[in-house]
Amino acid sequence: MSFPPQLVSPYSSSSMSDKVRIDLGEVQRTLLIPLYGRAKEYEKEHPLIKDKYAHDIVRQIEFDFEAEFHQLPVQMSINSAIRAFHMDSAISSFITKYPDATIINIGAGLDTTFHRIDNGTIYWYDLDLPDTIALRRKLIPESNRNLFIGKSAFDTSWFHDIKQRRSKIFLMAAGVLVYLEESQIKQLFLELLREFPGGEIMFDIYSKMFLWLRNHLFVSRTRKSNVVANWRWGVNSAKAIARWSDKIEIIDEFPYYSRLDLKKYWDEKSLSFIKVVNVFNSIKMVHLRLGRIDS
Repeated sequence: MSFPPQLVSPYSSSSMSDKVRIDLGEVQRTLLIPLYGRAKEYEKEHPLIKDKYAHDIVRQIEFDFEAEFHQLPVQMSINSAIRAFHMDSAISSFITKYPDATIINIGAGLDTTFHRIDNGTIYWYDLDLPDTIALRRKLIPESNRNLFIGKSAFDTSWFHDIKQRRSKIFLMAAGVLVYLEESQIKQLFLELLREFPGGEIMFDIYSKMFLWLRNHLFVSRTRKSNVVANWRWGVNSAKAIARWSDKIEIIDEFPYYSRLDLKKYWDEKSLSFIKVVNVFNSIKMVHLRLGRIDS
């Protein structure tokens, strides 16, 4: 998979007085995890993804990332880079087939996927809660093809904000659905099915056992952290999601740590826990098609 040349971020280092303060809710603060993960990956000599935007955004925020993330396992940063790699790969393939597609990023946080894969013709909408979008606007430039929507994903009035609906719709939800209740997610998917028939959606899922272990073991040890929140949704297979409607089709489902050579980017120590998770197939990427209403 080849990607467009990396854009040069417009940001440079700032004095502390110029930095942006974080004032977000518990779940919204988790957006700092993937941001920092991508920023740390960029600093490596041979990174899996090159996200200069993330690296420069971290330097714009008034937050002690080093102190906060020191107590968190390195796997959290690794996972952020891997998820970004999978999303970049899937969306780049999609817009190769549909170069004027519309992409909707549900729970965008401070995600910078648009700036990594933009082909110059796609339209991209970043959707998140109003406080998160307010922060995003301070750190990331909005443009005529990259528009921000400050609403809950469950407030379906955002459907009317998607003015550009071109050859094909692709929705992404990176690291966000796990914080929601299954009943909420099911309702959202059924609404998406009606609103964007024929569209596609990609997201990550976590097994029910992994969810339990993470909430009861990991979170309890890091309860002083400002960026860690409980997960709510665990599902073992995309088949369970497809049963929500006979119009949902599984395009792809694969283990999170597959389709790349992990040893090329990380050492054995960093990968030790990941190897255990991989054995039990605890984390997956899922790619679905939202079937047409008249099918």
